Amino acid sequence: MISPSDEGRPDVSMTAGSESHPGTTDVEASVGVENLLTEECWRHLGAESFGRLAITGRDGAPDIFPLNYTVYDGSIYFRSAPGSKLAAIILHPVVALEIDGEESGFQWSVVVHGGLRRLDSDQEIHDSGVKFLASQSPTAKYNYVCIEPTSVSGRRFIDRSGGSTGTRAGAIAKQPIGAQEPTRPMDDTAPRNHRESRDAVRRLPITHFPPFR
Repeated sequence: MISPSDEGRPDVSMTAGSESHPGTTDVEASVGVENLLTEECWRHLGAESFGRLAITGRDGAPDIFPLNYTVYDGSIYFRSAPGSKLAAIILHPVVALEIDGEESGFQWSVVVHGGLRRLDSDQEIHDSGVKFLASQSPTAKYNYVCIEPTSVSGRRFIDRSGGSTGTRAGAIAKQPIGAQEPTRPMDDTAPRNHRESRDAVRRLPITHFPPFR
């Protein structure tokens, strides 16, 4: 199980940043993509409550479900109603959870891989807070499920939508990306002709009419 505590944490080089850690490739670093540290991944997971659960369906095909979740003691908990999702995860209890968002001019994404187990302990259901987890779905959910992570990873990259305000993001965004168009000397013929035409109009005499009697 991957925990946000120091104990039992995997080698951080697998989820390290781009400059001081070997987890990011040269290609990723060159385009402004950074791998998040494990601590950063868990910070995002704890701050959010909505994600997308990727599972293997009963027919063996992949499927994705939106869900609300909560984090407790290094695991992720959610509620589920009886149906295809619950039946599928019981049959194939290995899943992935993805969350994403924006922070300080960066877009980020965190992915958790792990195994599932249904909760049968009233104490764990209460302590984890999953019993009181609010859901955006109106369906009654009285089945409590825990994701025990086997890996937690994340990446972030510059938000190139034009809304970046962070100092670091703004500085990186100014760097050229790919081949640039060659620059050409500005042709000032049109502005010059416009100025000359405007000046010629200004020099025309203004017709004067005597006052009416």
